[in-house]
Amino acid sequence: MSEPILVVNAAFGAIKYYVIDVDQKEPLVRGKASGIGQTAPGEVTLTRDDQTHLLEQRLPDHLSALGAILRLIDEYGQPVGQLAAVAHRVVHGADLFAAPTVITPAVLEAIKDLSPLAPEHNPKALIGILAAQRLLPDIPHVAVFDTSFFADLPAAAAAYALPAELTERLRIRRYGFHGLTHRYVSERASLLLGRHDLRQIVCYLGNGSSISAVDAGRPIDVSTGFTMIEGLPTRARSGTIDPGIHRYVIERTGMDIVEFDRILREDSGLLGLTGMTDQRQVWTAADHGDERAALAVEVLVHRIVSYISAFHGVLGGAQAISFTGTVGEQDVRIRKAVCDRLACLGVEIDRGVNAKTLGPIRSRIISTPRSGIAVLVVQQREPLAMARQAAALLGWKRKTPNSPEAVATS
Repeated sequence: MSEPILVVNAAFGAIKYYVIDVDQKEPLVRGKASGIGQTAPGEVTLTRDDQTHLLEQRLPDHLSALGAILRLIDEYGQPVGQLAAVAHRVVHGADLFAAPTVITPAVLEAIKDLSPLAPEHNPKALIGILAAQRLLPDIPHVAVFDTSFFADLPAAAAAYALPAELTERLRIRRYGFHGLTHRYVSERASLLLGRHDLRQIVCYLGNGSSISAVDAGRPIDVSTGFTMIEGLPTRARSGTIDPGIHRYVIERTGMDIVEFDRILREDSGLLGLTGMTDQRQVWTAADHGDERAALAVEVLVHRIVSYISAFHGVLGGAQAISFTGTVGEQDVRIRKAVCDRLACLGVEIDRGVNAKTLGPIRSRIISTPRSGIAVLVVQQREPLAMARQAAALLGWKRKTPNSPEAVATS
């Protein structure tokens, strides 16, 4: 066993955490602290193997929540003294961080300065980092940035056609998000297909969604942009809309820009179209004749196909398409609907392989040998990707990086 790494994802009112051995594909333990900052008792869970432990207590802040997490880890998981590092998920690194970095006072200040670019995320990550550093002061803390994979997008993909003075002064460009997942899935797809020069499209479909075009490991386009609103509609986000709608709505309703921005982030997407946020509920409603639900499915499929088709052209012909994320991995019907629309590109899936959902979802090829483009389902493993990036930064190596066992657990 390698030295375990604590992976922390701090959000508003909650902390998700994992203890990862980078030589293993599954976390040693995982859990969540919820109800942070509430007057009622919060909950802290820890799951190891098939057993879950629960701690209920007031969690006035992230420091108390992380302290409770460490007590559970120490009692039911891994001795806290054996933790070798902490990897923190930070959403926005802008153009300052193109790779994971050891957290120093200067890095903390930079994350704070970038908070206007991700006001819902960076401040919470900063709070989580400060709490973890206070409780675990003797081990390195590493910031792993969700935008870093897309830091070197080609200029033509990254630039918006706005006045240069404005974009340069305010750091306006397409940053791209969910980069941790896009990097891991693109590497995994290359491994499964035995090609490191692969031209591929990664479809991350979940609570948040994005699509990327990756050429030989380098991203060359992405659906998300300056914010995560751009791109696909999601559970509650609108996805790309005409910017002129902002002014029209504000002038016609008297709503201010802050409230309309909240609607785009919290009341749109599946929720706005159907009143539901669960894709399974939307399918059920559509099957029972709900026209709004049927429209929502069509909108999502249409936008996914539009991005895949566009990125197929950008790549000069994609050789693989991967589906990942909760929806991408588990929604058989979405995959089939999308791939059926891509028959014009030579896409053909094996419906039997696509439909297999029993047992743990495993990475696999779901296209037929005749398909002009390989189609895969790849498990999302963001915590593992974070831990491995942190370990690589710190100079640790997996015990047997070239062995069949290491390849099987990638």
